[in-house]
Amino acid sequence: MKILLVAINAKYIHSNPAVYSLKSCVGEYESHVDIFEFTINQQPSFILQEIYKKHPDVIAFSCYIWNYYLVDGIISDLHSILPDADVWAGGPEVSYDALEMVRKWKLRGVMAGPGEGVFRHLVSSYVQNTSDELPEILDGNHTHRLSLDEIPFWYENLTDFKNRIIYYESSRGCPFSCSYCLSSIDKTMDFRSVDRVCKELDFFLEQKVPQVKFVDRTFNCKKDHALPILKHILKHDNGITNFHFEIAADLLDEDYFELFEKMRRGAVQLEIGVQSTNGKTIDEIDRKMDFDKVAAAVRRIIERDNIHVHLDLIAGLPYEDLQTFQKSFNDVYSLDPMQLQLGFLKVLKGSNMERRASEYKLVYTNLPPYEVLSTKWLSYEDICHLKQIEEVVEIYYNSGQFHSALEYLCSDFDTPYDMYDFIAFWYEEHDLFGIQLSRVRKYEILLECGSAHLISRLEKQENCSEQSTGYKLLIKQAESMNLSARDYVIGVFRERLTTDLYLREHVKSRPAFCASLDKWKDQIRDILYEESQTHALFPMLSHCHYRELTKMLHVEVFEYKLGPSPVAMIFCYEKRDPLTKNCMWLYVSIEEE
Repeated sequence: MKILLVAINAKYIHSNPAVYSLKSCVGEYESHVDIFEFTINQQPSFILQEIYKKHPDVIAFSCYIWNYYLVDGIISDLHSILPDADVWAGGPEVSYDALEMVRKWKLRGVMAGPGEGVFRHLVSSYVQNTSDELPEILDGNHTHRLSLDEIPFWYENLTDFKNRIIYYESSRGCPFSCSYCLSSIDKTMDFRSVDRVCKELDFFLEQKVPQVKFVDRTFNCKKDHALPILKHILKHDNGITNFHFEIAADLLDEDYFELFEKMRRGAVQLEIGVQSTNGKTIDEIDRKMDFDKVAAAVRRIIERDNIHVHLDLIAGLPYEDLQTFQKSFNDVYSLDPMQLQLGFLKVLKGSNMERRASEYKLVYTNLPPYEVLSTKWLSYEDICHLKQIEEVVEIYYNSGQFHSALEYLCSDFDTPYDMYDFIAFWYEEHDLFGIQLSRVRKYEILLECGSAHLISRLEKQENCSEQSTGYKLLIKQAESMNLSARDYVIGVFRERLTTDLYLREHVKSRPAFCASLDKWKDQIRDILYEESQTHALFPMLSHCHYRELTKMLHVEVFEYKLGPSPVAMIFCYEKRDPLTKNCMWLYVSIEEE
C-alpha cells in the first residue's frame, strides 16, 4: 500500500508542517507513507509526472488558498492517468465545504479540521483493507482528535529542511474572535507542554538552525505557557538561531519586557497584527485591541533596538475608508517597525466575514485567495491605488535598503502616507509598475522622484511670503557651503542614497548617482593604508594586508551629509547587523588637500 502526501508550497524556502505532522502520527504504518513537496512555481505537468512515477494507491493533497489553482488542475488529470488511485484532500481550503469539494474534485473523501488523528485512521484502514468503511468526510474536530502532546516531534532529521524555514507549533487555536480569521471558528485551545517544547527547541539550538518560526496564532495568549519558553530561549541562546512569534502586544506586561530587554540582538522577532487603528473597525470585526497599549508596547520594544518588529495592516475591513486607512497607516508607520505589512482582506470560507459579506457590500475574487475588490467604504479604484502603495512600501520600506534616504525624504512630506502616495504616483506616471527593476534602478527612481518633490517644495517656499524656519535654516546651511538650496538638498539626498547602497553591498561598479571620489582618492588610499598598518578601527581584520583590506572595506566621502566639513565613512563587510542586515561602519575625519 503506497500512500502519498502531496504539499505544494508558495516558495522553496517554505516547508509544509501539516504533511510532516500527519506522517509522524501513523506509527507502525510509516513505511506506507511518502511525502512529496513541490512549489507553485513548478509546472503542473512536472508535478503530475512525479506523482505518477510513484504509482500510489492513495494520494492526499494539503490544500490552501495559495495552491488551490494547481491542485484543481492536477486532480482532474490524476483521475485520468491513475484511475484506480483514491484521492483525498485536507486543509483549510476544503474543510468548510467538504461535501461540495468531494463532488467537484471527485474525491474519495476530505479530511476536515485537525488531521493527525483522522489520517492515522485513514492509513490504518487502507493497510488493513477496510477503507470501504471510511466515510466521505473524516472530521478531526469530532473524531480521532489528537492533542498536541500526542503528536511526535518530526524534525530529528533536518536533511529535508536544509535552506528552508523550520516551522514549529507550540499551541493550536486562538482565544480571539476576529471575524476575518478561521481560527476564530473553533474555540478549542490546545498547548504542547512547556517541558516538551523546551526539549524540542534544544534540538534546533544544538543544530544551530538559522530560524524557527512558531505558527501559533497568538503565542502569548497564555502567559504560563509563553513566558517559560521565552526564558528558556534566553537562557540557552546559541548566538545564531532566531525565533519568530506572532503575538498580541497589548497582552505584554513587565515580565515580558524584562525578558525582551535581555535578548541577544536578533534572537527574537515579533509579528504583531494591528490591522486597523480605527476604533469602529476594530469593534466591528470582533477584535479586542487597545491601540494605545499596543503602541506603547511596540515603542518600548523598538527603543531597546534588539528585536525585529513586524506590524500588519489589513485594507478592506468594515468601516475603513481611504481616509481612515491613511490614518491607520500613519499611526503604525510612526512606531518605526522593521517591516510594515500592508495586506488585503481575504474573505475566507467559513469565516464570519463571509457570512456578512452582503451587509458590507463586500466584493471579492471568486477563486482563491478570495481577496477584496471593493466594499461599502472602498471602491475598486481605491483598492487598486492601495495595491500600488503596497508595492512601493515593499520595495522601499520593507526591503530595509533605503532607510536613510526615506528618513530624509519623509521629513519633507506632511505624512508618511503622502510620501508613498507620491512615489506610487511617480511609478504610475512613468509606467514603472509591473517591470522587473534592478536594485540600482530602484535607487535611481527614488532619486528622480525624490528630487522632483524636494525641488517643488523649495520653489513653493521661495515664492511664499512667510518662509518657514526650516527653509531659512536650509538656506543658511547651503550658503555656508557656497551652494544653491537646490544643489544642497539634492546633494544631501544623493549622499543618503549612497549610504544606503554601500551599507548593504560593496558594489563593484559604482552607480552614476553616486558622486565622484576622484578628488578624494589620495585621502582614501591613506585611510586604508594606515588601517592596514594599525588595524585600529577594525581589529577583526588584523590578518588582512593592504590589498586584502581594500576588498573588505569601502571608503566614501560625504561633503554635505554632516554639515559644512567633509567626512569619510568606512563600510566594513566582515560582519552584518542581525536586524538590519547592514554592514559595520564608522566615521573618520578627512581634510581637503
